[in-house]
Amino acid sequence: MYEYKEMAKYYDIFYSNKLYDKEVKFLIYLISSKKSILDVGCGTGIHIKLLEEKGYQVDGLDLNKEMLNIAKGRVSGTLYEGNLLDFKIDKKYDVIISMFAVFNHLKSYEEFEKGIINCLEHLKDKGMLIIDLHNGRTSGKKENKYGNCIRIMDWNYDEITSREYTKINYIIDDKSYHDTHEFLIYKIDKIKEILNKYNLNYRLYENYSFSDANKMSKNIEIVINK
Repeated sequence: MYEYKEMAKYYDIFYSNKLYDKEVKFLIYLISSKKSILDVGCGTGIHIKLLEEKGYQVDGLDLNKEMLNIAKGRVSGTLYEGNLLDFKIDKKYDVIISMFAVFNHLKSYEEFEKGIINCLEHLKDKGMLIIDLHNGRTSGKKENKYGNCIRIMDWNYDEITSREYTKINYIIDDKSYHDTHEFLIYKIDKIKEILNKYNLNYRLYENYSFSDANKMSKNIEIVINK
């Protein structure tokens, strides 16, 4: 996607208002004294940096080398280029996290299942997998300005396909760039069906809190204990 490649150098500007501190506080409460973490879909490495500052040992994996190149400048952990569906690392972790809608980019529940299993294979015994899902079920439009950068987002949720389609227009130094996103919006019952298939111990929370998720939660956090 254009935003994660050619526009990677502007990524942190576009998401400068994201509540990373709230998300990391939620993660630390869950992770507690576990030490080794893999961030799957680590992007520019902000979650890694904040967790490293708290004493955790964190590696990162991302599909886009442009994002990883930015992360290299801010984190100490090892960074891998790869796809969450089939990455192979000769190491197991206490915790694997996947934040900020990474799993929403998958195309099907079959891929979701495959991604879950691949992550679990990289967890130590009694390890934990935390997946952060976007759960948008509305349509809308918004415009944000960040210095000399403007981002206009126009999104539409299709209830029949359970997909959110977003058109993005970037205006940077008076030049326009266009991108599109397609997110799979997961049904809670289907998530549970897949996790129950493997007899996994899990909870579904909402919005980086410890309230149970429901259909209208803005975000859903899947927490799996191996």
